[in-house]
Amino acid sequence: MENSINPFKNSGIALLTIGVIDVGVMAYCIANKISYSSSFNMFAVIAGIFLIKGGVKTARAVRWFSVFLVVAFIGLLLTTPFTTPFGLLLIQLKINALSILSSFAFGLVLISVLVWVHLQLSTPASLEVLAQAGYKTGKPKSAYIAGGALLVLVVGLSAGLLNGESAQKAKALAQEQLGPDYQYHVTSMTTSGNSGHASVTAYTDKEVRSVHIQW
Repeated sequence: MENSINPFKNSGIALLTIGVIDVGVMAYCIANKISYSSSFNMFAVIAGIFLIKGGVKTARAVRWFSVFLVVAFIGLLLTTPFTTPFGLLLIQLKINALSILSSFAFGLVLISVLVWVHLQLSTPASLEVLAQAGYKTGKPKSAYIAGGALLVLVVGLSAGLLNGESAQKAKALAQEQLGPDYQYHVTSMTTSGNSGHASVTAYTDKEVRSVHIQW
């Protein structure tokens, strides 16, 4: 497909640009031992290249996944106050407002980009190319359902895991180290039989500390 008649080109350029930037940021963070959770990286680069070349199969896949990810990301943002103690959110915002607001802003930018890409791949010209290739051009209902199902699964598993017997044990062990003046919240945990390890956030109305527990 020639670029002049390629309705996927703009989406491809956007994804390629964001992917390259993301890979660069990820490499910088790794080199400087900075924690970084990458959301685009090489997947965006590869998808961008294929879209610039007019890849119809790639356009169909990206159109579906853009909806899937938007539903999942919006759901995660909305459920954060229910999966993280409100007191912890307040003290984190008080102590490290820039980091929290930056993460929130990044999430909004990510969602906006995905929505824009989906709209670009849903223009009449794009849908016409997809239809000519034999693909359905209606709203990807399965993507909405899959995104919602993933959100329910992740939130449900997290709630069950981080509030179960092992989580209570991790909190108790953390309290043995830091004392009763803190409140405790398990942020991650891995168990195997009777052993396991967890990351526990201990907080008061003035400070937040991270404790690594193993048993």
